[in-house]
Amino acid sequence: MDDDQARTDEGKGVLSRRRFLELAAAGAAAGALGMMGGCAAPQGDASQAQAGAEQLLNGRQVEPPAAPANPAPDQLALTPSDETIRYDVVDSHLHYVDFLQQTDGYEALVAAMDSCGVSQAVIFGMAMAKQWDEDADQKPSYYLSNDSRCYYYSGTDFITIEQLKAQPVEVQARFLPFICGINPNDRLAVDHIAQLLDMYPDTFCGIGELMSRHDDLTALTYGEPPHLDHPAFFAIFDLAAERGLPVLVHHNITAANTPEVLYLDELKAALAHNRDAKIIWAHIGISRRVEVPHLASIADGLLSENENLWIDISWIVYNYYFLEENPDGFEDGDSMDDWAALMEKWPDRFMVGTDKVGHWETYPGEVTKYYALLDKLAPETARKICHDNILGLVKRYA
Repeated sequence: MDDDQARTDEGKGVLSRRRFLELAAAGAAAGALGMMGGCAAPQGDASQAQAGAEQLLNGRQVEPPAAPANPAPDQLALTPSDETIRYDVVDSHLHYVDFLQQTDGYEALVAAMDSCGVSQAVIFGMAMAKQWDEDADQKPSYYLSNDSRCYYYSGTDFITIEQLKAQPVEVQARFLPFICGINPNDRLAVDHIAQLLDMYPDTFCGIGELMSRHDDLTALTYGEPPHLDHPAFFAIFDLAAERGLPVLVHHNITAANTPEVLYLDELKAALAHNRDAKIIWAHIGISRRVEVPHLASIADGLLSENENLWIDISWIVYNYYFLEENPDGFEDGDSMDDWAALMEKWPDRFMVGTDKVGHWETYPGEVTKYYALLDKLAPETARKICHDNILGLVKRYA
């Protein structure tokens, strides 16, 4: 169909295929602008969508919708810690949004950080989003709320970074943003990361948290279960080494309810693939129902063999493996004193994080719970683990 015929048909109210494709593409771009503004574009009727698309096609600027109203700091009911602040902590593991891509926001987060002595935090989105199925009467709030599937969600990086850019400069300076919104089974994921690095120059300080072997979560997520020795992961490690970015990975050491170590060779292959790639192993490979004896000895061996490995202590590994009374009664054979001795042996290779997911009510206690461990360490070692190590690892910009 030529242009004259297309214009004639449109004058009669008939939308040509070419015009339809143009409007569809522009509508997608408008949706992306809405996401970059901090939230998905609101649902409207077809005329509103077409009007927005026409604005883009005609070269007129489209203002993204305002960011969602997050609770004010004084409206967030923080559960205070019983501890007096005595450590300057950099949180090495913090999700800005939850599995519905919702958040209490940066203002409330800063108030929570101030209440427990956290000066800075590594911040990233949530790589998966939880689907609300048609037959599910109740809206899910967590990936384990029901049997609905999860899916990889690249918009999470835009939500995290665009809402951060809207904050005052002094607030922005307290956060070290990472890229996480990729499908680690896709060999094109590395191109998405490179594109984001170019779109936001001198912004992202690392990559992660990338998911591999995450028991229930990766089982619920559409697609094949990700594994750390996949070619897509290897390409990401190569890019990270080239750009000087650490990569934070969740990689279970074994399957749930399986005492044998099944997945450690995949981590070793990832570490060996590119020795210039700096890999942070989240939670020491532990997740729910993942119970492995003598985890400290395994960590010691890995640190001895791999100079490009760092370990973050976050989420449930501290409660389940460091404390004398473990929530599930599992005893791995190591005490907190054993872990403290390991950290004194490798003082430059550990860090601590909260792994909070978009909501900050219990944030203070998730920070100060580590005081019992830090108190067992030499002051210099404690400072490295709760502050210096992560700052020395992330990419910094002038």
